[in-house]
Amino acid sequence: MILVTSRIAMRAALFVGLFVVCCLGFFGANAADAVRVASNIVFDTKWSQYALPGQRRFITLLGAQQRPVAFDVFPYNRFRDALDAGLTDCILASHPARFEDTIASKSKVRFELRVFQRIGADIRTLPQVDIGILANLPRPSLSIRGEIVWHDLGSLEQAVELLAAGRLTGIIGDSTNIRMFGRTDIIEAELPPVITVDISLICRDTEPLREFVSEFDSSMGVSGSGQVPHGDLRHMVDYAW
Repeated sequence: MILVTSRIAMRAALFVGLFVVCCLGFFGANAADAVRVASNIVFDTKWSQYALPGQRRFITLLGAQQRPVAFDVFPYNRFRDALDAGLTDCILASHPARFEDTIASKSKVRFELRVFQRIGADIRTLPQVDIGILANLPRPSLSIRGEIVWHDLGSLEQAVELLAAGRLTGIIGDSTNIRMFGRTDIIEAELPPVITVDISLICRDTEPLREFVSEFDSSMGVSGSGQVPHGDLRHMVDYAW
């Protein structure tokens, strides 16, 4: 009993320690040499509470590098301009090949898009389902019986509101973000992830940032950071998380 209690205490202490380090990276990196990292997610206490362990570890270690890190929030469609204008040093995004003159971490963090429904329903058996999805996402294949009617949406906030109001049968969204709304009447449907997105740390290709990316990869237990290969761009998911 004492051993079990001790292990629980050690795990709790580790989590608190990592979270404190992470928060120092989020809010304490005001030094002139801080690496500015842009994302379209606010990595705050609420996000950390609902994030999957791999997501939390990635952001925690990124914020705990020897060189301080300052996190900024930009819409995805401003990432390229922010890099070009020097408003940010790095971005967190999928498909690094879209961004020229950059380097990318070999370390990646996975975000999963899943189907959510109202509690008490079974979206798999209905004759017709109205599914809300962010307008720029591809239409995934769903393992359900009914006819699917897709509805393009502008934000996850809109998706959650329409689902809660009964105007949609289901919505597709990142599991961490949807949980952050705290809606007990909205649950994951019993379906596998419909879209997975692997996010990299993508930085301008300079010697200091190349060193920063390499050190981050090393802290993640990964080696081999390098220049981004420019390959097939036809199957991109620009903004999925």
